[in-house]
Amino acid sequence: MEKVSFRVKLGVMDLYRFLMTYNYKSFGGIFGVLISVACLMLLVVSFHDNTPQMNLVLLALGLLFTVIQPVMIWKKAATQVVKNPVFQEELEYELSKDGISIRQKDVEQKVMWNQIFKVAEDKKQILVYTSRVNACIWPKAQIQEQLEHVKTMLKSRNDWANEQDTNAGEENPC
Repeated sequence: MEKVSFRVKLGVMDLYRFLMTYNYKSFGGIFGVLISVACLMLLVVSFHDNTPQMNLVLLALGLLFTVIQPVMIWKKAATQVVKNPVFQEELEYELSKDGISIRQKDVEQKVMWNQIFKVAEDKKQILVYTSRVNACIWPKAQIQEQLEHVKTMLKSRNDWANEQDTNAGEENPC
């Protein structure tokens, strides 16, 4: 296939899913959840032996990465979707042998295949990372008709597979 084109309009849930993935699939995210779970278990086991202040500290630490941070991430996603102009209009993507063209209104950017840091996929989305922290988010529900073509194109253009992250610090084009 020569070219694959599709449009995506990201919503709060799409951005929230990306931010949760980014925050919780790292060492720090996993470690934070383990600390929170350990604190909650310690709270349950030693509740009657602890001072009220210690129980409060354990409860706060237990809720930090399991409840508080996900709520804060949701709030951040909602704020970004409302305030950032990139989320107000659809993004149009075109994958070709040269790379990925990204258009929104009258602005166009090109990402060459060798500028892609990595590609990740889960049940709900495809993430095309242009650096360690920036990614194009493609919700599968919005690209259903083109999904298999997109996957084929990404697999056939895996120039990023052995590349180092040379784009750190650059503005995210996605």
